This record gives sequence, structure tokens and C-alpha cells, in this order.
Amino acid sequence: MTTPLTVLARTTLIMLVLIATGLSVTTAEMAVPQPPSRTSTESQNVGVFTGKFADGMPVYQLPTVTVIGDRKVELAKLKREEQLARNKQVRAKAVAKGPA
Repeated sequence: MTTPLTVLARTTLIMLVLIATGLSVTTAEMAVPQPPSRTSTESQNVGVFTGKFADGMPVYQLPTVTVIGDRKVELAKLKREEQLARNKQVRAKAVAKGPA
């Protein structure tokens, strides 16, 4: 024996569960990130034909490239390369002298 109030409570509970499930599914569908399409990535790296030819080959204008360098790092690399070159010279002289 069910009363109308019990039927109403069950119906309301079932409707709330269905609505909550539907909302979570639609939210999950919207939250999936789309990877960038391959064509859009490729189109960013394509040059534009300038209408000119050099040595029979077409000339393209490429997108700008930004280069950032750190002078301290470059100076350290140069110093290391110079040291390696000096070490090679010292070894070459030692080999040219022969055994002592």
C-alpha cells in the first residue's frame, strides 16, 4: 500500500538522479579538450610567395622568428671551447715531441 506522498517522493528522487546524471554527462562532454588540427599547425609554418624568383627558384617570405640568448651562457660556451682547443694543441705538441 503506497500513499500518493510516497509515490511523489520516489518520482522526485528518480527525477533528481536522472537530472544529475544528465548534467554530469553533458559537462564531461564539454570538458574534453580538442587537440589542435594538423592543418592549422602546418598553416602557421608556411611561407608566402613573394612573386619573385632568385636563380630560377621562387622566393617565399617566412614568418618571423624570435631568438632569445643569454650572454653569460654564450661567454661560458666560448671559454669552454677555447679551453678545449688549447688542450688539443698541448696534446698535439706532446705527441710531436715524442716520448721523453
